[in-house]
Amino acid sequence: MATHNNFLVKVSDATMPQVRKALQEAGIEVRSILSMHKEEIEEAGDAQETGSVKEAGVE
Repeated sequence: MATHNNFLVKVSDATMPQVRKALQEAGIEVRSILSMHKEEIEEAGDAQETGSVKEAGVE
């Protein structure tokens, strides 16, 4: 049986059409893409995640 799944994907310097195209080229059917949050960063090397997987309770 087919299922619908929801994933959150974080990207740097990519547009929604680029993400959609990459997923479709990998054989993944994309039903929708939402833009949840966008922030400007001063330098590419300064982009850091605000939390880690271990801090979130997942190992």
